[in-house]
Amino acid sequence: MNASDAMNARQVLGGFAWLNLASGTVACGLMLHLGSPAGASDWPQFLGPTRDAVYAGPPLSEDWPREGPKIVWQVEVGQGYSSPVVGEGHLIICHRPANDLVVDCLDPKTGQRIWQFTHAMKFTDGAFFDSGPRPTPTIKDGRVFVFNTDGYFVCLDLKAGEKLWSRHVKSEFKSSATWHGCVASPLVTDKAVILTVGGTNSAGVVALACDSGKTLWQAFDEKASAASPVPALLHGKARVLAVTRSALHCCDPDTGAEAWSLPTRRQNSGNVFAASPIVVGDHVWLSGWYKLGAQWLRAKPDGVENVWQRDDAISTHYAIVIIREGYAYGFHGHAAERGGPNLRCVELATGKVRWEQPQVGSGTIIRAGDNLLILSERGQLQLAKASPTEFKIKCRAQVVTPTTRSYPALADGYAFVKGPRKLVCVDLRAQSGSGKP
Repeated sequence: MNASDAMNARQVLGGFAWLNLASGTVACGLMLHLGSPAGASDWPQFLGPTRDAVYAGPPLSEDWPREGPKIVWQVEVGQGYSSPVVGEGHLIICHRPANDLVVDCLDPKTGQRIWQFTHAMKFTDGAFFDSGPRPTPTIKDGRVFVFNTDGYFVCLDLKAGEKLWSRHVKSEFKSSATWHGCVASPLVTDKAVILTVGGTNSAGVVALACDSGKTLWQAFDEKASAASPVPALLHGKARVLAVTRSALHCCDPDTGAEAWSLPTRRQNSGNVFAASPIVVGDHVWLSGWYKLGAQWLRAKPDGVENVWQRDDAISTHYAIVIIREGYAYGFHGHAAERGGPNLRCVELATGKVRWEQPQVGSGTIIRAGDNLLILSERGQLQLAKASPTEFKIKCRAQVVTPTTRSYPALADGYAFVKGPRKLVCVDLRAQSGSGKP
């Protein structure tokens, strides 16, 4: 495996194959712990199957019609920045039409509802923005795992929508959450649901049993950030990286035992890390707005070292960066603050900016082959080349109304995009056929 391949090798926890980045071989021994792979083109959890916003399904069209790509179907939805997920032949969307958390299971081919689950909620956003739900659900092994902004967690049967078990982790673990409530999305392994709860009774990070909801372990007496936990394979060992209000923690997914931690700059209830860490080989990217800066880290067997830390690289607000062939692409800045955000490309070796492109509002980015699929906060889809030399949009289309901060679910060439009032299915396949997913 050459250096370029190593930069692009990806790791997955919770039922998917790991790549040994040192040798380029599949670490089959870990499959006994992690389970069987999911469908290659499913998008069953936050940031997709590999938890890094990389799409590996059929190629996308690079030549959209003047009127935009075909909208296959659309349905009305309520508020919430929770993203849709697609897996095991079902689409799940969490939203809030009125005063209830609503979990809708839809047929991804037609948008028709299969079942609906509701739960009363009274949460109001502390900054008077969208009041949720914000966390994105996970589909795994015939179950749906849903974490709500108010701290309610429920496991549902995927086929029928029946409640299997539930916990109210915010109150049980005495969490103050953030201004925006519970924001981080669950990470689901074969055994556990891992949550950054922020409980002050040594429950900064908590693992619940997938089958029963029983507490398996809890660790770190630290409040919550808004960043979701991610998997990692570091020096041959399965790890989970979780960002609290105080530190980046690297821990064992089975026991919660800490391998190492790195203190962060000062965070508070409203100014926290919101973008997940990104793992590339034995390196970790961590960045945030609110004077938190960007860090490029190197994990060691017994700790972690800072390769560089800069405030003028890519300080992300809520969307992760995309890393490809030695470069990072992402939004630097906050849409509500002067001068931001800009879409940037940064050289990983030095942290230096290669180019920047002013944007109207922030957005999310998914990598599809050599391209970046960008969904702006204003609801415009853009397809651009992932190039360190220039930013050039190949196609663009308005697909939903402002404002959206959800990631699309990208499965089998179809983008499922949630706006403030509608969920739409967009046909982005390179060769359109029947027009149905």
